Amino acid sequence: MPSVFAFLVSLALAGAPAKSSFNTVTLTSADGHVLSASLGLPKAAKYGVVLVHQGGRNKEDWLSIADKLYGDGVAVIAVDLRGHGASAPLAQSPPTPADYAAMVGDVRAAIDRLEAEKITRLAVVGAELGANLVINAALDESAVVIVAMLSPGLDYKGVITSDAVKRYGPRTLLLVAAADDTYGAKSAAILDGSAQGQHEFRLLEAGGRGMKMLSAEPALEGWLVGWIGTHWSTGESAPTKAVPVISTTPISTTAPAVTPTPQ
Repeated sequence: MPSVFAFLVSLALAGAPAKSSFNTVTLTSADGHVLSASLGLPKAAKYGVVLVHQGGRNKEDWLSIADKLYGDGVAVIAVDLRGHGASAPLAQSPPTPADYAAMVGDVRAAIDRLEAEKITRLAVVGAELGANLVINAALDESAVVIVAMLSPGLDYKGVITSDAVKRYGPRTLLLVAAADDTYGAKSAAILDGSAQGQHEFRLLEAGGRGMKMLSAEPALEGWLVGWIGTHWSTGESAPTKAVPVISTTPISTTAPAVTPTPQ
């Protein structure tokens, strides 16, 4: 007969929360700035996603999407940009233009970490400021085959996207914006018009800017995860899921006549 102690231990283990699939890791940007990131590595993962938050937010914004990607067998890293979340603070506040430019290197540090884990094909996903950072970070990273930009801007805090989208070349690009975010919607339309490779622009009828769209349109989160899973553009077997339907307005790839004012 099992002892009372063994019985109590079994009850405690049964009631214990499941161990998180993500670990907190430390990254170092090219200029030496120390960053905090959450890393999830499914066994034998070949595909990886880097998640970059918008200005003033942190990596925890991506927890739900990160869990879904991990469940599909995709490696995931969500990084706190310098001066955000648990990453080392900036020398001064608010951030300077040089600080924002250096954040491109923060994204590259996250890309490098997944490559060090033998992940051979990567997607980088960013919201608002993060969207501008990821397209610039992807330029010289041949492992990046997908860039997804939520509420991008032509110019956020001096981080410019128009030339970067052209230089990104024939790789896959996704742009998502909401019609009630005038700057993001107009910027996304212009960037869509200059994209060189496979590209898609989804305009939500409403939803605000950046991560707010995920709350305003509950199906968007699953749609984004499914979209990434079906766009690795490789002959290898890739994790895929059905892409849910999201409500969008008709999209034109013709750029608006008026260039939006930088944010």
